Amino acid sequence: MSPRYVIISILLSIFGHLSAQADTSAHRIYDRPFVLGFGPRASVGGYFEANSNYFVEEGITEGLSFEARRFNIFLFSAISHNIRFFSELEFEHGTEEIALETAILDLTFDPFLNFRMGVLLPPLGRFNVEHDSPKYNMIDRPLVSTRIIPATLSEVGAGFFGQRYLNRRNRIGYEIYLVNGLNDGIVSNDEAGTRIASGKSMEMLEEDNNGNPSVTGRIKFENRSFGEYGISYYGGIYNSYLAEGMEIDEKRLLRILALDYDLRYKRLHWRGEFASASIQVPDGLDELFGEKQWGFYSELNYDYFRGKLFSFDKAKMIAAIRFERIDLNMGTFDITDTNIGDETTRITVAHSFRLVENTVLKIVYQYNWYKDFTDNLIRSAGVQIGVAAYF
Repeated sequence: MSPRYVIISILLSIFGHLSAQADTSAHRIYDRPFVLGFGPRASVGGYFEANSNYFVEEGITEGLSFEARRFNIFLFSAISHNIRFFSELEFEHGTEEIALETAILDLTFDPFLNFRMGVLLPPLGRFNVEHDSPKYNMIDRPLVSTRIIPATLSEVGAGFFGQRYLNRRNRIGYEIYLVNGLNDGIVSNDEAGTRIASGKSMEMLEEDNNGNPSVTGRIKFENRSFGEYGISYYGGIYNSYLAEGMEIDEKRLLRILALDYDLRYKRLHWRGEFASASIQVPDGLDELFGEKQWGFYSELNYDYFRGKLFSFDKAKMIAAIRFERIDLNMGTFDITDTNIGDETTRITVAHSFRLVENTVLKIVYQYNWYKDFTDNLIRSAGVQIGVAAYF
């Protein structure tokens, strides 16, 4: 039996023995405002994000520019009390990229057992399923959540999700899906290195490139007073090893393990994510193409002001700092025993004015230390101002 099906069986067996009340309405993907209704069953909403960029790299700058980063539209329908539909259409960088990010149909059989099928967000870390810009006080997304966990990652698939209260304050939940999986772009890309995000393509929404679905899942633990912890997994064969039924290449596996947390205490909000990836690459390319990658980010937000600000009665001012690091090619060269490089360390400091709960003005300073493939250090820094709002 394939390991992915063993994992599915074990998880469903574990969760099937839990008891107590559950609340499936709190699933993250529905935690968005829907402001316009079309009759009793359908609603529409979305969010908008724009920002400016001024960066300097080793004393060289391209000057100040503005960016229409994202415009997303949500459509939700409660078809019946136990059937729901949700979709999200994303426009990035104006209309340079247009993508169907989500289109799912959820069937509720029991609070702990719900079926989902469609274009879904694999629960690989918390960020991939909860990444809307108005929820964050930073402008750029975390490196680990976009370079190792390739958020935003959308895939066609099917599976189960649910959650159950262990007691009045603690809840456990799960998601587990079979999806088409990423493809050869992980190693066949223009950057001449292992780039997991390059394994995404529009063809993923049409068919599996090798006929072997990947498995992804997440278990979360929630406490009403402090927040949420999660552990997640993504794994499967990523390369096209068959042609007309004939095996033309070896099977190569991709595995990603992620840990995440989202904790709150009074006015402090602390969140972060860690991920480790293992990628089988073609023989002889194990130094140029990294077989091991890891990264993390840790972000602290402090809500130090609440009250009237100009004409906004319930405004907030929030100070935030994020530290993050990724290594996309762990190890040393065999001949010289020197570090391979391909690492980035970043510190970001931000201040945001949350004028109302769903609208935020952000001012950000970012500093980067990047080591290229030969371990040369390159520094860059920049200032950004941006806005984001649900509508």
